[in-house]
Amino acid sequence: MRRSIARTFVVLALFISAFGLSAPGQLSAPAGPKALSADSAFDEIAKFISGIPCEEADLKALQEMPEWKTFSAGLEKSWGELELKRLGSMRTWAKNEVGEANAATKVLFYPFGGPDFLTAFELFPEAESYVLLGLEFVGTMPQFDKAAPGAARHIEAYTNNLMAALADFFNKSYFITKNMNATLTRDKVDGVLPVMCFFLKRTGNFISAVRRVEVLDNGQLLEYDFDLPRKRFVRPYGIKIEFFAAGTNRLRSLYYFSCDLADEAFAKDKPFYLVADGLNFETTFVKSASYLLHYGTFNNIRDLILRKSRFVLEDDTGIPYRYFKPEEWDGQLYGEYIKPVSDFKGVDQPDLEALYKDPAKVKKLPFHLGYHWGTSKDSVLYFKKK
Repeated sequence: MRRSIARTFVVLALFISAFGLSAPGQLSAPAGPKALSADSAFDEIAKFISGIPCEEADLKALQEMPEWKTFSAGLEKSWGELELKRLGSMRTWAKNEVGEANAATKVLFYPFGGPDFLTAFELFPEAESYVLLGLEFVGTMPQFDKAAPGAARHIEAYTNNLMAALADFFNKSYFITKNMNATLTRDKVDGVLPVMCFFLKRTGNFISAVRRVEVLDNGQLLEYDFDLPRKRFVRPYGIKIEFFAAGTNRLRSLYYFSCDLADEAFAKDKPFYLVADGLNFETTFVKSASYLLHYGTFNNIRDLILRKSRFVLEDDTGIPYRYFKPEEWDGQLYGEYIKPVSDFKGVDQPDLEALYKDPAKVKKLPFHLGYHWGTSKDSVLYFKKK
């Protein structure tokens, strides 16, 4: 399954223009659903690794193998449990509690999110663009050849590795970095791209196009066809996936950038800072972020979020509560605050803990989200700028 190489083009605008947010119609979909089409190569292989029956002849033959059928059946069971335990309650809660943010959000900014498109999509299903940031490399989609020796073993090994990569997320709601480093390798599951495509397919979307995105020194973006060879990818760089839901005429975008958000790499004169600063995002979402926004080495990304966001939804690993000044922000607390897990020291929030002791200030959280997977005692904070 080979794809033709499209011409390379330079986006002569800042990130905001690359998203089409300042240029009316740049990201608008064609006139009707029939004008939208999936990229058959990406969409079909994404189906295959998502346990969804394919139409492409070679993959259709491969999915008759017992190895794929076992994978697909096991995945359906796991996904059903995830829906029952987390996703269904999350969607209902988001509709009732963060509906204003959802309606206002065209661009969702998700720093430290890694490949977690799923949580972003379930909480903010109406966004036009999702911007995910993480340290992990982009990678490639797998290729399966029914005529190759050991095709069945290849399928079994890949799907087993994929489920291993997803295990922490399914069970705990977040990816553990050291486990991602062990499974998202070139000889197992090559990077975050397969994981994001998996989430896109499991949420009922079609993949229309995939492009690589490089950040130029002046903060402009270079977009080019995914298959166009490059000698080397140097962080920060990324990927853009265009997608749409069945029966809709709405084309949307998922961006992922492999980048370092510590102040030294994310200084105000650095290219990726210029990119992020030029992006008009209405809402920032942060969860399971290793409390990095508590530290003095992440001042720039913290200040940028507070300056540019209209809404912030986060768990207690996000921006400390004390930074949301009451004269600037309205806030609502959900769940229960307990001290950070033992992996993280010196990031307790006594002021937040005191507020959580007043039942009048706290609403229930009907799903688990965060590091306290053993007790499901999670805290979620929702802020709206005045």
